[in-house]
Amino acid sequence: MDYIISNFAETVFVKKKIANIAGVIGGLAIVLASYLIYRHLLFQAYAFCTIALFTTYVFLIYTQSKLAVISAFVCHVVAIAAMYTSGSIMALSIPYILLPFIALMVRNIWMDKLAHTFRLWLEPLIFLIAVALYAFELRINKGMETSDARIFPIAYFLANGFMIFDVLYDGIKIKRRIKNGHGMAAGEIAPIFCLQNEKNEQVCLTDFKGKNNVLLIFVRGEWCPMCHIMLRTYLKESAKFREKNVFLLVIGPDPTGVNRKMAEELKLDFHILSDTRLTVTNSYRLKIKAEHLLHASNYNFEKEIPLPASFLIDKQGIIRYCSNPEKIGEVVKLADIFPILQSIDGQQA
Repeated sequence: MDYIISNFAETVFVKKKIANIAGVIGGLAIVLASYLIYRHLLFQAYAFCTIALFTTYVFLIYTQSKLAVISAFVCHVVAIAAMYTSGSIMALSIPYILLPFIALMVRNIWMDKLAHTFRLWLEPLIFLIAVALYAFELRINKGMETSDARIFPIAYFLANGFMIFDVLYDGIKIKRRIKNGHGMAAGEIAPIFCLQNEKNEQVCLTDFKGKNNVLLIFVRGEWCPMCHIMLRTYLKESAKFREKNVFLLVIGPDPTGVNRKMAEELKLDFHILSDTRLTVTNSYRLKIKAEHLLHASNYNFEKEIPLPASFLIDKQGIIRYCSNPEKIGEVVKLADIFPILQSIDGQQA
């Protein structure tokens, strides 16, 4: 087990370095593709656009940074320019190139409303609309300069389609896993724990007893793009939570070194605790098998990871609120728990 944890930490850092290199290659490919479009060397432009697409997506998948999102978006814009130069109808090529990318971003942008499992039909529907528009142009537009121009968008459909399918499949798998119930319920006593934070300091739930309410947030891991979105959302609201005496604590399966890097990159002002053996995750009834995810095998031989969930624990160690079990990965907002906080304060006054 310790070997797996150590090896995983090293693998994460290596992947990050490779992803950053891919990002640089993608940026250069975008510049070259733009120049080739300007020179009307379209076949070469299509090649560099395709290189840019896949390298920027590697950059996006393994870093989840804003720069990666911007790079991927610019890559799609350059593809539209290539299509326009080849004689494509802009009213069609703009939506069918951009819509699949937008479909990928929809769940990230509206994470608080969609989470991991809500309205899973949305991304496939947007994708199918894009494919229909592409098919329509192939049918009516005979003015595209070459067959290369007609085939070129398929690379964008493949890249985006694969990632959209992955989101859909993951959501379906999670929904199947939770049919038998999961997680703690309001009114139960929160299992106590002591874990190492990203600074290798021990943090115990009992540290907050009688002093602070705790919003305990379980995430699937550093590799999870939606977990990054979730943590950024909590970061925006963390000051408001502190004003109401709510202390944010995140629990994930990564070792402390990985958590430290993630906390630095996201500039978090709350702790990420390392539950590498998933003992705390299991005590909160959130440990699930995720054999469909490649990352799950990094944590243990059983391919288990935490199920995303959040719990409001009062000063006495009692769970007073749980995130919606039907909307896995729901972001708990202060407005959701404010009446409960008022009730707690009233009872303790």
